[in-house]
Amino acid sequence: MILKSLTRRNNTLQLVNYLFKQEKGEKPQPVLKHNLRSRSTKGWAKEIDANEALRIRRRKDNIKLTHTILSFSNKDKDHISKELLKDISKKFVELRGKDNIYLASSHYDKAHTHLHVVMCATKYLTGESNRISKKEFQELKLALDAYQKEKYPELIHSLPEHGKSLHGRGAEKEYQFREGKLSQKQQILVTVESIYRQSKSLDHFLAQLISEGYQPYHRGGRLYGLENEEGRHFRFKTIGYDKNKLEELDRQHEHEEKELQEIRDLRESKSLEKEEEKEEEYERGNEHDADEETEDASEDSEYNGSGI
Repeated sequence: MILKSLTRRNNTLQLVNYLFKQEKGEKPQPVLKHNLRSRSTKGWAKEIDANEALRIRRRKDNIKLTHTILSFSNKDKDHISKELLKDISKKFVELRGKDNIYLASSHYDKAHTHLHVVMCATKYLTGESNRISKKEFQELKLALDAYQKEKYPELIHSLPEHGKSLHGRGAEKEYQFREGKLSQKQQILVTVESIYRQSKSLDHFLAQLISEGYQPYHRGGRLYGLENEEGRHFRFKTIGYDKNKLEELDRQHEHEEKELQEIRDLRESKSLEKEEEKEEEYERGNEHDADEETEDASEDSEYNGSGI
């Protein structure tokens, strides 16, 4: 997704009202509220202003609000749900810091779905500034990007591209989409992560990759990467995939197999016990029948044959 951060020094209510403007006749609801108790735009604006009033260090040009916009490609709109937007918002709050005030809404009025997240510029009830450096914001972007790739690999068109510089300056280049033009490495990464989420074991994982046209290759007896149909090698490290996940997948499979074997052994043990019980009942039944036959024979021997 694209992240764009804006700042505001006044007009809290105006910005909050913008977040919850009506679209297509529907009354918008918050995607997320954090450290807010009110239930209306006026109430939220008052709480944010009250928290700002606690600021310890004051200047005339203090930033009052941070307004972050998180945008997704319109080509992924069929995969965007309210649950996904809420989850992404929660992850943003977790990464940015839970000791702040947040208010998030979603807009669909443009070609693409986007989230608006407003945050008070001072931490909740402390008056301390929650400003972060450009480097820290860049790290937040990368972490949120990695979370999206891990949990929502189906959003293949919403993968951002980070630039190193712009016109020779040190400023970070704006996030850009390669709309429908993912690099070969990105395509492989999306495929690998999607298959991993559906795999039950390492063998199953590799079999699914082979069915997609990728052959695993090894170095030093260890799985090292993939080979495509053109014979080109891609190391897991190069495409940005953590090989430790594969080891965890195998360990999980071994654990599940061990548990299943224990269940099978237990069932087999119970089955044998039942068979033994049946045999004992059968033997006891035979002994009882033999006793009855003996008694009958004795009675017959005592009969002297006389009768009417």
